[in-house]
Amino acid sequence: MTLPEDAGRELDQALRRVAIEHQRAARAAEIAERHERQLSTDPASLNAFHQKMARMHRHAERRHLAAARMHASFADRLHRWVEEADPQRALPRFMATVASAVGAHSAAVTLFGSDRTETLTAASDPIAQDAQDLEFTLGEGPARDATEQHRAVTAAGPGLLERWSAYGPAVTALGISSVMAVPVEISSVPFGALTVFDLPRQPAGEALESFYAAADTIALSLLMAAGEAEPQENPDLLSLFGQADRRAVVHQAAGVLAEQSGCAIPDALALIRAHAFAEGEPVESVAADIVHHRLRLG
Repeated sequence: MTLPEDAGRELDQALRRVAIEHQRAARAAEIAERHERQLSTDPASLNAFHQKMARMHRHAERRHLAAARMHASFADRLHRWVEEADPQRALPRFMATVASAVGAHSAAVTLFGSDRTETLTAASDPIAQDAQDLEFTLGEGPARDATEQHRAVTAAGPGLLERWSAYGPAVTALGISSVMAVPVEISSVPFGALTVFDLPRQPAGEALESFYAAADTIALSLLMAAGEAEPQENPDLLSLFGQADRRAVVHQAAGVLAEQSGCAIPDALALIRAHAFAEGEPVESVAADIVHHRLRLG
C-alpha cells in the first residue's frame, strides 16, 4: 500500500532516528567498556576518572536506547495507522508515543522564550492541550516551574491544589489527578519542559530515566524549530511540530495591545490572560477579538 505523503516522510524519519540512536548507544557502550577495562590495567590513581567516564557513557547508552524505542514505537503506530486505512482517524501524534513510552495518560512539550513567555506547545491529545492552555492562561503550572527551577516537578491529588492556587483546581476539574514535568534542555540550559499527566505512580531514582530520555529526544528538535517560521516544511520536524500550537495570534494581540496602551509586551500578555480567565474564554479567542478590533482592553 502506498503511504500518504506526510505519513511516509514521518515513517522514514522515525526509522532513521531509530538507526541513529542505536548507533549513538553503541558508541557510548564502546567508550564505557574501554574505561571499564582500563580500571584493571591503569594505575589506581586513575580509577576515579575511569569510573566517572564509564558511568557517564552507560547513562548516555541507556538514554539513546530509550530514544530508539520511542521512535520505533512511533514508526509502529504509523504502520498500523496506514494498515487500518480509516480516513476518520487522525495521523498519530509523536507526543502520544512519548506519553506511552513513559507510562502516562497524556503528555505535552512546551517551549518558552527568554522572558518565560510560552511560544509553542505540542500535545498528545485534547486533555493535554487543555491543561497547557490553562497553564498559559493562568501563568503558573508544572512546565513553568520545571523550566525555571531546572529540575523535575511533581504533584498529585491535594498536592495540586496546594502547589498552584489557580492551576491546581482548574487542572483537577479536567479530570487530571497528577502531573510531572522535567526540563527540556541543551547543554544544561533549560528552554522548555515535558509535562506528563496521570501517571500510575510517581517515579524516583532510575525510574526517572525514561522521562529525561524523552526530554532529550525532543530537545534537539525544539532547538531547531525555535527560530523557524515554518517548521512544517522541514520533514525532520513533522512528527512533533506538525500539530503544534504556536500561540501566534496571542503574541500578535499582545503587540496590538502594547501599542494601544503604551505598556510592555509581558504586561499586555498578562492583561489578555486576566481577561480570558475572568470571562471564561479561551486566550486565543480573546486575542483574535483584539487583533480584529472587536475588543479593546486597557
